Amino acid sequence: MSSSLPSPFDARIAKLSAALHESSVNCLVVSSRENVRYLSGFAGSAGWVLVSDRGMLLATDSRYIERARWDLGESRVSLAANLHTFVASYAAANGFASLGFEGKNLPYADALALQDTVEASAIGCEVRAVDGLVEQLRLVKDAGELSSIQRAAKLADGAILHARAVLRRGMTEGELAWEVERWMREQGSGRMPFDVIVASGPNSALPHAAPGERAISEGEPVVIDLGATFDGYCSDLTRTLFLDHMGPPFDHVYTTVLAAHMAALNDARTGTSASAVDELARTVIREAGLEDCFTHGLGHGVGLEVHERPAVSGRSNETLIDGVVFTIEPGVYLAGQGGVRIEDTVVMRDGKPQSFSRADKTDPIVRVHAGPHGT
Repeated sequence: MSSSLPSPFDARIAKLSAALHESSVNCLVVSSRENVRYLSGFAGSAGWVLVSDRGMLLATDSRYIERARWDLGESRVSLAANLHTFVASYAAANGFASLGFEGKNLPYADALALQDTVEASAIGCEVRAVDGLVEQLRLVKDAGELSSIQRAAKLADGAILHARAVLRRGMTEGELAWEVERWMREQGSGRMPFDVIVASGPNSALPHAAPGERAISEGEPVVIDLGATFDGYCSDLTRTLFLDHMGPPFDHVYTTVLAAHMAALNDARTGTSASAVDELARTVIREAGLEDCFTHGLGHGVGLEVHERPAVSGRSNETLIDGVVFTIEPGVYLAGQGGVRIEDTVVMRDGKPQSFSRADKTDPIVRVHAGPHGT
């Protein structure tokens, strides 16, 4: 069994311990599954990580205890039939005066139960919400994380190629969504980070449309938004395709969205505010007279969650620095007609965004294939 945490987890724990000291918290109870995995590598569905100046301890139940002990070592894992009781006992045994929990991640009922249990133990330990400490560490990805995201992005690229190969006149949105999801799973993706979106015709004017029984026709936009996972890390990719041809008004819309996408991809720089990067794309769409049809932010962070820090929008106050992974996904949506969105997953590296996504975005036309769904 392991005697110590493998890198990079030991470095992450050390950084979090230093942040706890600055926050005047003796121990942090980490409950978010993504944060637990980030700090320990543990990917089970039940368990909390406790971080203090004594290091890291994973508390989990009997379903995961042997696997966790094997991965992390006996000294870093404890069996906990009841997590609230375990934390109170651990705080008492170590004489902690303050205990933090993730207020934005721990359900309200669990937070109350934890506070009540600690208070009932009469150890005089303050319990309070502490948010954002682990998320701040997760903001900048290390080499291992970037490698996993790159693998996930490659799977997403392949799924778009597969979509172009199988797309047929008369195929339904739901059929195409299943085709690409099945392909990604067969090629080695973990869970889907979100439900695959396939939206055609007027449905493509809905940014988060659910695929249904609508049959896909020639000349209309088909928005495909999908992602894969590799070793827990996500990718996010959107391409808009057209069967056989692309006519007005979507020829103008597609050219505008692609130009907006490329403006952000080519002109953003390390140290730029996220809101300024949003404005790079929004300016292009505004100058084309379509500003009111771009109804969401330019992008979002990607990592262990498909939507995490930083937010890339006009309201964001974050700065994009090297190592930050995010999406660039401008879209224009014409109500009742259809929409176009183009999205890459990118990383700030060597001073500018570099795209993980390789699926073609310059030629959205898919030549019509006859098949069982049409002639």
